[in-house]
Amino acid sequence: MSIDQQPLMDFPVRRENPLEPPSTYARLRDNEPVSKVRLPDGSTCWIVTRFDDVRTVLTDRRFSADSRKPGFPILMPHRHLMQKVRMMNRLDLPEHTAYRRLFVKPFTSGAIENMRPAIRGHVNELLADLEKQQQPANLVTNFSMPVPARIICDMLGVPYDDQGFLQKFSQVLTNRTTKVDEVKGALDALFDYVDRRLLEEERNPGDGLLGKLVANNAETKALTHDEMVATVVVLLVDGYETTSNMITLGVLMLFKYPDQMEELRTNRKIIPSAVAEMLRYLSISDIGVARVADEDVELGGGHIKAGDGVMTLIAAANHDDTAYPEAAKFDVTRNPRNHLTFGHGIHQCLGQHLVTIELEVVFETLIDRLPTIRPAVPFDEISFKHDAGLYGVWDLPVAW
Repeated sequence: MSIDQQPLMDFPVRRENPLEPPSTYARLRDNEPVSKVRLPDGSTCWIVTRFDDVRTVLTDRRFSADSRKPGFPILMPHRHLMQKVRMMNRLDLPEHTAYRRLFVKPFTSGAIENMRPAIRGHVNELLADLEKQQQPANLVTNFSMPVPARIICDMLGVPYDDQGFLQKFSQVLTNRTTKVDEVKGALDALFDYVDRRLLEEERNPGDGLLGKLVANNAETKALTHDEMVATVVVLLVDGYETTSNMITLGVLMLFKYPDQMEELRTNRKIIPSAVAEMLRYLSISDIGVARVADEDVELGGGHIKAGDGVMTLIAAANHDDTAYPEAAKFDVTRNPRNHLTFGHGIHQCLGQHLVTIELEVVFETLIDRLPTIRPAVPFDEISFKHDAGLYGVWDLPVAW
């Protein structure tokens, strides 16, 4: 029976073990690495599960990132609301180049490395606040969420008081079960917020990232005001939500593997390796990275036709034994620098250096200040984000 004749599997697939990808992914990698599935709206698309095939889709120009094209897979029913104007992560070459040039300089590894002392200051301050809380305390609301929110506010040059606003709407936008009206309200509020901030910077540019972007765009004329607003919204939501979820899930992994927690305590030099392994192993994008084929393509035994939607499953690719021996094993000494959690190719995440350094500082500081931190509830009582576009944890009570 050909792939096209087989009964279609429903997608997305729920994780059986909250800290591991769905077991279905391993079967697909071995037997049907490029498979056609049915999406919640009844449409179909292909899912790609092998490491090398995922890299191919993310770099081959026959696959488009333009979500306005027919056939582009939309997993979240409200995603069409995000298509008010063009966004950097939904553009192909050559349009993508102007956006990337405008935003890439503030996110280089050197520029972000210079932020490490300020990031450490925020992390220490928030841990000091956490230590004052009555135990058990919720790690998510008291630490995992405010860390990236503060750092983004600092980077953008906006008031810390705005972090609660950003947290609230980020959670609404990344939940697949949120009603369309709620998403529209959240988007309108977030677009309005960024619009007002950018207008202020255009009148009086500051020293933060927004001020620099406005000044650069005034010279290059690369983006319209509305395009700049949309791109900053994407940076806010994606950058904040990724880091917040990874902090909590990373802590849970160390709870699950106390021997590896102890290894980090005794050898701080491997913290960058441990962070890279957390990013690989947890691969928090359960939905994957979407594309649509511009031409017919033969890939992994599947005949993908022009106009077919394609979903690259990052969590499946990051657990491919051909890329990482014993990929199902969590090993803080592995140092998997080429993992796909931040994507690959021209659309690789701009904020990858920021997220990585934030996580390195968080785990280094957390182990120092709260060496006895532990979960305050049984594992099966922890509420995971099974219905979110970016996987994570809703609440995590901890004690120390």
